[in-house]
Amino acid sequence: MFRKTALRLVLLYTAVFAGILLLFSAVVYAFTEHRVRSDEIATMETAAANLRACRDEQILPGDRDDGQQPVPHRGPRSDPGPDGDRFLAEVDETREQHLVYLLLSGTRVVSQTPAGSLTASEAAVVAGEDLGASPRALSVAGVPYLAMKVELPRPVRIGDTPADAAVILYNRASDVAFLRGLLTILSAAAGLFAAASAGIGLVLAGRALHPIRKSFEEQRRFVANASHELRTPIAVMRLQVDRMFRHPGNTILEMSEVVASLDRETNRLQKLVNDLLALAKADEGDGIVRPRPVDLAGIAREAALRFEPMAHEAGVELRVRASEAALEADPDRMLELVSILVDNAIAFTPRGGWVEIGVHTDGEDAALTVRDTGRGIPPEHLPHVFDRFYQADPSRATRGAGLGLSIAKWIAEVHGGEIRISSPGSHGAGTEVEVRLPRTRARVRNRWRFAALFRMCYKKNSS
Repeated sequence: MFRKTALRLVLLYTAVFAGILLLFSAVVYAFTEHRVRSDEIATMETAAANLRACRDEQILPGDRDDGQQPVPHRGPRSDPGPDGDRFLAEVDETREQHLVYLLLSGTRVVSQTPAGSLTASEAAVVAGEDLGASPRALSVAGVPYLAMKVELPRPVRIGDTPADAAVILYNRASDVAFLRGLLTILSAAAGLFAAASAGIGLVLAGRALHPIRKSFEEQRRFVANASHELRTPIAVMRLQVDRMFRHPGNTILEMSEVVASLDRETNRLQKLVNDLLALAKADEGDGIVRPRPVDLAGIAREAALRFEPMAHEAGVELRVRASEAALEADPDRMLELVSILVDNAIAFTPRGGWVEIGVHTDGEDAALTVRDTGRGIPPEHLPHVFDRFYQADPSRATRGAGLGLSIAKWIAEVHGGEIRISSPGSHGAGTEVEVRLPRTRARVRNRWRFAALFRMCYKKNSS
């Protein structure tokens, strides 16, 4: 599904990018063609103005006192002037070298400059064209020209024949070749850039869809795990209710085992729903936290007193090594955090082992550690222990739904802290969980702003 989506995105982006490139290429080509055509017409109109003013003695030799006519020719111009104007002069001279002049007597060609530019038949064809004072396109023997006709202000004698008009031809062959080369370059560049954008787009689309794919997989796994966890207590409760219906005459005392089972499953279901609700509120940023000055050591001792009977029953020694560590935090959330860690430690520690709760200060942080001598966590499972519903035991034979550590992580982060887990612990066995919390409110606010921004960006990328 995501591969098809990525391909659709790439095709869409490539089509849009290719369209932009083609539009840009079309604009560049049209602008360049317009400038070239404007320069061509300007060159022709300048030449026509010189002819009308009889200023071009190389084309209009006129009558000479000695009775001799100079040979019409087009040679290089005189010195173009200062060095700063030399380039423009050379450009004008190059364009003027594209010009061909035909002197006409009626419709008969009496002279052409430069000589030999056109054959007699080609010149006759041009002379027979209905040309006006504005340049228009004309093709002569497959060569593109612009052509215009200029009426001379006075007849000019070429030999014994008077010329009363001139045709100015501009050879566009080099300009057309230049425009075709430009079009080829723009088309090739657009194709190459479109292909490159498709490749880059495929990579970027894969990266852009990665958070969405991850969120989708997590959501699908969450639904599957939640369904599994909800189905188990409901199935047990349904079984016990059916058992009660099969023995309608039994008293409550006689059905005490069934009632006790229903009570356990109801409590389990209630805890699961409460945990899910807490995580949902945490995701939305609606988790209620009421910080006030507390002593983390006192909270650790309170949790130890709460779990002492459970540890005694499991044959596990529960130790507390806590020194005063004052900080600003929600005492209920802190107690919930310690309870989750201690409950897990006792559950996975065999009889004869021990669980230790430690609290101390480390600079501006308060540190809470929970160590045990249990079976530990395999290394391949450590990166996933804070994932919702994740359990190292794939058979889910262990108690709990796998939400405790996710809630513990949220509590630590909402207080601006962080939580780490290692197995084996620093004592060389079992598991060690360390929670570091800032003691001052200012550091809590700074860390909380960063955490809130991170969650907001994650939610936007996942939606």
